[in-house]
Amino acid sequence: MYLYKRYIPVIALIDEKGEVIPMFIIWEKDGDKKVYRVDKILHKRKSFSKVGGCGILYECMILHKKRKLYYERDKWFIEAQGIAQGPYPKEPYRRH
Repeated sequence: MYLYKRYIPVIALIDEKGEVIPMFIIWEKDGDKKVYRVDKILHKRKSFSKVGGCGILYECMILHKKRKLYYERDKWFIEAQGIAQGPYPKEPYRRH
């Protein structure tokens, strides 16, 4: 398994103070779209992602699992897990 950056649609609320609050994420796989509710926002802060990029990090609970959702300029991405295939290495690169 490895982490990768996956851009996703997000339905968000902007409150009366101008704060952006993610409410739902939309996950598409093999042409099938599913909508998942953001159950709880644990933390919100500026941060870098392990998979590249930076922005506002929302550490959220989605389906009872902690997820890292980022708002990067004008789009959203999530650190997703995948199985190494094709050009992706099975082991992370380590500098010797």
